[in-house]
Amino acid sequence: MRKDILEMIYHKYYYSLFLYAYSLTHHIHDAEDLVSETFIKAFLSYEENSGNIKNWLLVVLKNLFINEYKKKKRYVDYPIESIGNTYEILKNIIHDDRKRWMYSKIYELKEPSQSIILLQIQFELNDKEIAEYLHLSVDAVRTIRYRTKKHLKELAEKEGWL
Repeated sequence: MRKDILEMIYHKYYYSLFLYAYSLTHHIHDAEDLVSETFIKAFLSYEENSGNIKNWLLVVLKNLFINEYKKKKRYVDYPIESIGNTYEILKNIIHDDRKRWMYSKIYELKEPSQSIILLQIQFELNDKEIAEYLHLSVDAVRTIRYRTKKHLKELAEKEGWL
């Protein structure tokens, strides 16, 4: 892949990939490493005819996470102090209080709700793309998203954000 194209892709998707990686790892340094490895893999192996770069990056990132998780699971667990406070980490990345609050609540969601919302917000994937990525039916994606948005709206109203 040409360097100028890779730079453009990097600038376009880094922020979204980082937030998604952080939602998977819950550790800022691991998320940064995961995104870096994803772009290295893109530089080394992505070819023009490989399909949609956005989806390809997501699949690579998630596969790298799964592989790394399996390795770490066998060896060492993180001490609880190293995980950090999600809200404080988001404070350095997202400067709008409402968005930061919303992302902190999204990161508290269980799977697949968390992934469905993040994939829609960060990567603007449609229902079919999300369903394929998460191996769910399109109807399941729609139902989970509807219930999750309803839950988040109720939380926002309860905590005075709406």
